[in-house]
Amino acid sequence: MSSKRRGIQSTTSEQKQKEEELSAGLRGAEREAVIQILLHDSTRTGLMHVLNNATGFAESMAAKFRHPRTPAVDCKKGCSWCCYQTVSVTAPEAFTIAEFIQSSDNPSEIEARLAKLQEVNQRTRTLGPRERTKQHVPCAFLEKEQCFIYEVRPLACSEFTSMDVDDCKRAYRVGFKPKGIVHEKARMIAFYAVQQGLLEGLRESLPASDSAPLELTGAVIAAMGPGAAEAWLAGEQIFNQAHLILDPSDALVPEPEG
Repeated sequence: MSSKRRGIQSTTSEQKQKEEELSAGLRGAEREAVIQILLHDSTRTGLMHVLNNATGFAESMAAKFRHPRTPAVDCKKGCSWCCYQTVSVTAPEAFTIAEFIQSSDNPSEIEARLAKLQEVNQRTRTLGPRERTKQHVPCAFLEKEQCFIYEVRPLACSEFTSMDVDDCKRAYRVGFKPKGIVHEKARMIAFYAVQQGLLEGLRESLPASDSAPLELTGAVIAAMGPGAAEAWLAGEQIFNQAHLILDPSDALVPEPEG
């Protein structure tokens, strides 16, 4: 066990209860925000508004509830040990990333990125999170140890932090396991709660649409199809080959230690 991990205090039952209450409050607030936005604009533009609002809300709440004595994370530019995992996304995130890729003025570049997505998807599509990490297949968006879609990266990626890079290096070798990485607590709670609230709001606002949790690679491939967002909003099952595959007994996002 690293010195950094030994220095992290255990969570008391009272603290855990407060964290659960905070998580429930954030999840509920995000759910209501999604419902209100889509009530007035249930178009592709509305979906983008939903995601921008969710990202801003998660960031602000993570900053608000971060304890002032929380140690600095070890994450930094060029550190990509965590970029070999299954990533859970929502439909609005997939559409946003697809739009970012397709905004290029170079058709050949778009085709190349789609081909890379398809190659990674072929290698990982049937794998659960634990088996996925053991294969050491990098994220399709990882280029020279940096994230090509960093400015529109998924909520799950924005949340993922580590207090000790040695834990990440070890996880890369043996597989990322629940509680194997100590995350920044406030960020973990805020982003996970907002992602859950976002999913709940989508399900209530758009009952005909497939709002199941999605796997990043397959979801972006589907989202890059012509008229994909409009088709999804109309209830077409465009993500039926991109649903998140979980290991037995796993939650949507394994709760890390922190």
